[in-house]
Amino acid sequence: MTGLLQAEWLRFIRNPVNLWVIAAFFILLAGSALWSGLAASEFRANASCGPEFIRAAAKDANTLQDAGKLTPTEMHDAPATGKGGDMAKPADSTTVCLPALGGLALNVRQMDLLGSELRLSTRSRYTDGRNSDQLFNPLLRELGLLDFASVLALLLPLTVIALTYGLVQEDRERGVWRLVCAQMPQPWLLVFAALVVRLGMILVSALVASSLAFMLDSGSTLYAATHWLVFVGVFAGVWIMVSGLFLLLPVSSGAAAVGLLGVWLVTTFAVPAGLSWAANDMQTMPSRLTAIVDIRRVQAQTAKQQAELLSAWYQMHPDIKSLKEPPREIAGLPANLELDSKVRPLMYRFDEVRKAHFEFMERWSALSPALAAVLTADRLAGIDAPRYAEYIQAANQFEDRWRAFFVPGIMGKQGMSPPDYEQLPVVKALPRADMVWTVILRQSLNGILLLLVLIALRKQFGKP
Repeated sequence: MTGLLQAEWLRFIRNPVNLWVIAAFFILLAGSALWSGLAASEFRANASCGPEFIRAAAKDANTLQDAGKLTPTEMHDAPATGKGGDMAKPADSTTVCLPALGGLALNVRQMDLLGSELRLSTRSRYTDGRNSDQLFNPLLRELGLLDFASVLALLLPLTVIALTYGLVQEDRERGVWRLVCAQMPQPWLLVFAALVVRLGMILVSALVASSLAFMLDSGSTLYAATHWLVFVGVFAGVWIMVSGLFLLLPVSSGAAAVGLLGVWLVTTFAVPAGLSWAANDMQTMPSRLTAIVDIRRVQAQTAKQQAELLSAWYQMHPDIKSLKEPPREIAGLPANLELDSKVRPLMYRFDEVRKAHFEFMERWSALSPALAAVLTADRLAGIDAPRYAEYIQAANQFEDRWRAFFVPGIMGKQGMSPPDYEQLPVVKALPRADMVWTVILRQSLNGILLLLVLIALRKQFGKP
């Protein structure tokens, strides 16, 4: 077998077309890795928090202590003056963010698009216009540079097809395969050796480019890099097996190329679209227009009930003396809290449905290696829908505790001393990705199944 590998290696490198294909694949992949790694480092440098779920409480400790010198009404309405000219925000507010994991370089553009930072305060972040995100052109977002995981998922199968299609069919068309079968008792060994050589070249290019992306990302981890490199090996192996099975077909080399491209198109585009449709049919995404109408209706109701809600709040807190003529900020605070308690479930439905869709597509990702690559990248980058839903839930719980800390002082016009801010609520870090190995296992089973079929049918290669 070693002699066959050496012979196939010489045959591979002496064909300039193979070298051009590998060179183009590596240059494109390395360019994407370079951009993704540097973009991930830049994103981490500009992020307001690191590996923890929240650093805002500790980061704003000095600002909050200074806020203790203000009256409660001023503290509620005055902008905080953060270090370095940070964006103004109320002194009773804080910022939480979804920390990126070690695989951010795989999907950095999606992390930027997701909007991982939330500003929490006594106001509703769903209806307060001052919390609006940056404006951007959705079309430019869609047509921008692809992330590294997407580039690899698209280019690696095409490279496999370009290097392997028609290995047997071309020799049959030229009459060379008859000589091979006459001289070798087991012609399939030659085919397997050719596939191994091509798998090795593709893997070297993909693994080097992937390593470059992780090396340039300042926050990458060995945990994420190991998972991704293992997945890349499985991903390449699956496509090599698919190509090997097409070598068994009694068709021309052109027909084999068309067939492989058809499989690539179906598994890369049609299957994910079908799974997305099935997931939405199983649990339909709520209407955004309906949600906006419901929010406006709740806003109108709470605005009408502002006086009743204010009186009810003081009745529920008899230890806080009610104000005869409360300022506008204090008079509307219970209504804001009531509004948020009703709007939150409406908005969280979207996160729950996205989580269900993601988990459904992850269960069926064995049908599409490209989909499995993107989902794996989302998990390793920390932007998968289940983790984001956990983040929103944890942010809501933290916001409740944050409000419980500030609202009584604001409603009672009670000043807060600097030592009080040492009792600021904190939250724990979110869990890491847990389902990555499951996706890798499903793809590995795909590859093993295809390999067993190829081994079972190996004698078909002996037909001239």
